[in-house]
Parts: sequence; C-alpha cells; structure tokens
Amino acid sequence: MKYNNYETSLLKTNRLVLNKGTTNDFLKVYEYDFKRLMGLDGLIEFEKQDVNKIKSWFKGGINNYYRKLHKAHMFDWIVYLKEKAIGNVLTEEENLENNSIEVAFNFHPNYWGKGYAPEAVAAVIDYLFKVGYDNIICAYLEGDVKSKRVLGKLGFKPFNIERDSVEFDNYMVDKYITIMTKEDWLSRTTKIKRINDSL
Repeated sequence: MKYNNYETSLLKTNRLVLNKGTTNDFLKVYEYDFKRLMGLDGLIEFEKQDVNKIKSWFKGGINNYYRKLHKAHMFDWIVYLKEKAIGNVLTEEENLENNSIEVAFNFHPNYWGKGYAPEAVAAVIDYLFKVGYDNIICAYLEGDVKSKRVLGKLGFKPFNIERDSVEFDNYMVDKYITIMTKEDWLSRTTKIKRINDSL
C-alpha cells in the first residue's frame, strides 16, 4: 500500500468524536494503570498512573508527538463524548508485506460497559480500510476478557497465540492475536446496513 498521509483525522460516530488530543486529554484517559489479577478473568486492580510518566510521552509538546506518529506511520485518536476525553484508539505497527496495521484501544474505566469502545474502534477500522489497508490486527492479553469481548462484538477472528509473550505484573502471559480482513468487514457492515434499512 502506498499511503503518505498518516494524519490522525477527525472521525465521528452517532455518539462520539475522534480526533487529535491534548496532553491533558491523555492525562485523563490514562489516569489509571490497570493490573489484571491473574487467575481471575476480568478482575482488575486500579492504581493511579504516574502523571510524570504520561507527560514524558509528550516531551516537546503535543504537536511534536503527532509529528513523531506521522513519521512512524502511526495514528492516535482521542475519543470524546460530549467534549469529554474518555479513551483513545491508536495504531502500533504497520506491516507492508501483508498490508496490515495493528490497532489498540484504551478507555477510562468510568466509561466501560456502555458500548463506547466497539463504537470508536469500528470508526477507526472503517477509516483504515478506506485509506487502503487490507488487514487489521488487534491483540489482547490473557485474562483481559473485556477487550476480548469488544473484539468479538466487532467480528475479529483468532489469528495467532504468542505463548508467554508479555511480562505483566510479574507474570508471563499469553498474547492472543486477532484479525479483521477488509472482505470480512465490508461483508459484515453491509449486512448490518441492510438490517437497519429494513427496520
């Protein structure tokens, strides 16, 4: 794929706006550091994130951060609900061999369970396929049932498992990799549109 823009562009859904954010937006979104309690799927311990650690991501200012993303062929959208920053959806790795890009997402726990994550990620998926990608990769760690549920709702399919891939809170955990192809996405969204049009 030949794509030269890599601009984190404005996206809108029924309830949400996705756009470039400010440093303060990222501070709100990453307020908590999540530690999964091993062996107890879905249970998470919330710890306040080190504010200085988050600020260090934006040394040189927010515009410099987005310039670095552009250079690295990455995107990072802050998700807004009525002008409140509630999460972000970002890309982490582009693979030109199979024309894929990896997507990750993070939402403040105050906004879990309301369908915002799948709504925002769907908007990003749609955008990435429109600009020319053929495959979108999304991964979740062992025990992260909430992310697994989001990806299931969106129609991602199992692709690979990396055993003992990541050290998480002094445990080695497996990484589950899922995939969405452009063909599957277009087929899925066309079916949803037909159902909605018939209502």
